[in-house]
Amino acid sequence: MAKRRLQLNLRGFQVFEAVARHMSVTQAAVELGITQSAVSHQLRHLAEYLGEDLIDRQGRSIALTEAGARLAEALDGAFDLIERSTASAIGLHRRTVRVGLYSSFAAGWMIPALPDFLGEHPDVDLQLVLIADPPEIGDRMADVFITSEPPRRGYWSVTLFPEVLLPVAHPDFHIGFDRPLPLITSEIEAAARGSEWEIFASANGLDPSMIRQGEWLCCSHYLLAMEMARAGLGAALIPDFLALPVVARGELVQLPGTGMPTGLCYDLQVKYERRDEPDIRRLTTWMRAQARRRNMNSHHAST
Repeated sequence: MAKRRLQLNLRGFQVFEAVARHMSVTQAAVELGITQSAVSHQLRHLAEYLGEDLIDRQGRSIALTEAGARLAEALDGAFDLIERSTASAIGLHRRTVRVGLYSSFAAGWMIPALPDFLGEHPDVDLQLVLIADPPEIGDRMADVFITSEPPRRGYWSVTLFPEVLLPVAHPDFHIGFDRPLPLITSEIEAAARGSEWEIFASANGLDPSMIRQGEWLCCSHYLLAMEMARAGLGAALIPDFLALPVVARGELVQLPGTGMPTGLCYDLQVKYERRDEPDIRRLTTWMRAQARRRNMNSHHAST
C-alpha cells in the first residue's frame, strides 16, 4: 500500500521559516524573491491552517508567539536536514567544513594556524564564513562556529580560550601613558563608549580622565581598531592574538599595563548530532589541540 501523507502547506512553512530567521517580513521577501504582501498572505494562510497565532506584530517590528517560536525551532532543524539530505542524494556532498567565525579571530588566530591543519589534512576543504555579532547559528550558515555567544539549544560547546585585550599603539607613542593619548574604542554605543579603557585604567591604577586626549575615536570591530592604531591615530585595546604578532613585527608597540580579560571566551560550537562526523571531528580535535598549546605558551610567558 502506498504511503499517505498529510496535505502540508509547504510554501507557508518555507515563508514562515524565513521570516522567523530574519525576524523581518521585508528580508524574508527579498530572500524568497516574492513581494511583502505575498509573504503576509502566506503567514495568514498558515496561521489559519494551524489554528495558531504565530507572529505578534509590534509596530514596525515583529515577535514570535510561543507557538511560533516552537514551530520556528522545529522548521530550522527540518530544513537543515532536507538541505543535507538533498546534497548527499544528488552527489553534491563534499568533504567541506564551513567555519563561522569573527573577523578578528579569523585574521588573528585561525588563518595563521591554517597551514598546520591543511598540512595534516589535505583532503579536507575548509570554508571560512564571517559571522556577525550576535551571529546567526545554524547549518545554513556554517558547520562549526567560533563565537562568544552562549550555545544554542542542541549545540555542543567547548571553550578554546578567554579573550584578553592588550593596549597597543604606533611606535611614535612608545612613551606610553606619561602623557594623554588619543584613544580608540571598539564600543560604538554612546552609553558604552570607552568602557573597555575605563576598566583597563582602573585595573592598572590609572586615572581614565588623565590618559585620554581629545574625543573618542570609535570603530565597531577589533580589526578596525588595530588598523587605526597602525595608522598612528591613537592607542587601542585589541585581543592578544591580534596584538602580539604585529608587536613582534615592530608595526605596533605594546603599551604599559597588564592584559585585560573581558570576561568573554572564544567557544567552539557544533551541533550534538554532527560533532562525530569525521571531518568535523578532525577540525575540532585540531582546534582544541592548538588552543591547548596556545594556553600553555601563554601560561609559561606569564610566569
